[in-house]
Amino acid sequence: MTLTIQPQEFTLLRRHIEALSGISLSNDKAYLIESRLSVLVHRAGCSSFGEFYRKLKDASHVDGLREAVLDAIVTNETLWFRDRQPFRILKEKLLPMLKMEIETGRRDRIAIWSAACATGQEPYSIAMTVRDFFVECGYESDCARRVSITATDVSKTSLESAKQGCYSDTAMRRGMMPGYLRRYFKRDGQGWKISPHIRDMVSFQQYNLKDGPPRTLGSFDLVFLRNAIIYFSDPFKKELFRKTAKLMSPRGYLFLGTGETISGYTEAFEMVEDPQGVYYRVRL
Repeated sequence: MTLTIQPQEFTLLRRHIEALSGISLSNDKAYLIESRLSVLVHRAGCSSFGEFYRKLKDASHVDGLREAVLDAIVTNETLWFRDRQPFRILKEKLLPMLKMEIETGRRDRIAIWSAACATGQEPYSIAMTVRDFFVECGYESDCARRVSITATDVSKTSLESAKQGCYSDTAMRRGMMPGYLRRYFKRDGQGWKISPHIRDMVSFQQYNLKDGPPRTLGSFDLVFLRNAIIYFSDPFKKELFRKTAKLMSPRGYLFLGTGETISGYTEAFEMVEDPQGVYYRVRL
């Protein structure tokens, strides 16, 4: 049964969710909290959203309630090779340059971060792109040794799904190209399972972008922070770009989603214009 949220309750929960995750809900999103959190309200033994807010506010980090709320609120909309252009730029422009730097001794590895990775389609798309590039160059054996891909998300449920690497027919129809399907997937019951060669290229970690940058993430040459910042408030976007730049190597590259921009939020990056799309480079 879906509960009705009162204006004051919506204000309190909206502010608390933003404090927990950075997600900013506009005034017309009361229905979203009603539809996504009503089950949790009942499960917590509460009779109203106000009572649930008080329980959530007092919840510890270990009782699972905060995590359940974030799981419910986070939008896990994702698909394979989303927008196509970033993956073409990666394969045709950035990987050749980075490989040259490896060959000339200017670097040992290529480190990539897929932030807000949801159920794994983006980091696995990156991994397939990278592997294709190394295979075509005749350096297949170097792929796993030279490239690391870290994928993070706030949702533990999404990460567990991503780690399994199993996808339904419906999920596979969302952006997957036949060539990649043939090379990197096998039928598994009613769905598809990704090849171990690709799955093992990606390391998944639970990480809330609202938190400070953990040391375990390391330093990255390429960051995919795509289709996430549209949900964040302007002050949080500024802070997030600042933290992201600090996690990147000099002259590292940043990809945002279509329609997302750094303009007005940071001076840490400069725009790189390409016929296939816009991306950003850490400013020296």
